[in-house]
Amino acid sequence: MPGHWLAWARMVAQVFLGLAMGPAAWSSSAASLVSLGPRTTLLGDGEQGLRYFPDGALAIIERTPQYRLLMATGVRTTLLCGSDMQHLHAAGAVLAPGKAGAFDNGYAGVNAIYKASANELLAFYHAEDHEGLPRLANGIPGFYCSVGLAVSEDDGVTFRKLGPILTSSRPKNPHGPPDQGVGELCVSPHPTDKFLYMYYTSHSRTDSRGVQICMARCPVQAARELTAWRKFHAGTFEEPGLGGRETPVLSGEAMDADAIMPHVTYCAGLGKYVMVFCINAYREFGTAPQRSGIYVAFSNDGRCWPKRDQQQLLVGYTVPAQIGAEVIWHPTLVLDTDATKRTVKGWLYYSYSESWGHKTPHKTHYLVGAPIEFQADDADAVRSGPPR
Repeated sequence: MPGHWLAWARMVAQVFLGLAMGPAAWSSSAASLVSLGPRTTLLGDGEQGLRYFPDGALAIIERTPQYRLLMATGVRTTLLCGSDMQHLHAAGAVLAPGKAGAFDNGYAGVNAIYKASANELLAFYHAEDHEGLPRLANGIPGFYCSVGLAVSEDDGVTFRKLGPILTSSRPKNPHGPPDQGVGELCVSPHPTDKFLYMYYTSHSRTDSRGVQICMARCPVQAARELTAWRKFHAGTFEEPGLGGRETPVLSGEAMDADAIMPHVTYCAGLGKYVMVFCINAYREFGTAPQRSGIYVAFSNDGRCWPKRDQQQLLVGYTVPAQIGAEVIWHPTLVLDTDATKRTVKGWLYYSYSESWGHKTPHKTHYLVGAPIEFQADDADAVRSGPPR
């Protein structure tokens, strides 16, 4: 049974401007125009023996000559291969939870991959410690999450765990909330920069700020070193990844909400960093959701994500509400076209269930996708560089 964010199940009550099911619609922002097409099922619930997937961002190893990607399924990571995203087959589990007492004793789901050399892959994974924490009301284990690092020296066939690289500034509290720590991550290298950038969800709730999106970075040449990561705090990257303080770079507080599950891609065609993420407007429970759902945001430098450059793509609740409701979560953005063009096409992949639940007639979440297109606004001539 999966741990992370089954605690925050999402229901879709309606689609926004026909974006999920109807014809493509355009939505404007100061950064770009965005068009999202109809939803397509790519891998259904229970297919090939898989359930609860993707349970985090997809980690795509390669797209040619074949697709190979790592996907969190249940409490572990599965390698999938195929000619394209519509024809994937499971090649087996490659990463599983650790032993009792380990930082990842309850969950090990890879959310990001970095190709360090021809055969060496670095896998960044959402890890959970389930020990000593109360279960949630729906029976899912409570968790203290962190980010772990694993390495493959045979191009993704097998992985070896190296240890944790990012942890909360607050230790595990058996009497605290059922979701604690830091996790739900992505890694976004800038094509001309010497750093890897990690965006992640912080459950630390420091200063009563709620659950929000933070970032860290690491020199590319030191990516295998467990202590090389530095968190962004108070305008600089100087806090240690292991236990350091952090400052959110994107917050849902203005909407009385949590900002969660980021996936960031640098788009040269727009000259922008593009983030897809989820908003959990928890005060909407019991009413039709309006603010909760999947969003897109744009940034010139990867650190500042102006509210005016954020817009909602799909509407849906973002915490567990009831068995049998629709669910959307765990977005991944993959761009397909020439990155130098001002019109950039790609796909938004995410988890979906039309009737979420553990047992029939309900379904756990499964992989869907929708074509997405970005068109640079003529008024936006700024071209960005890496975060500083």
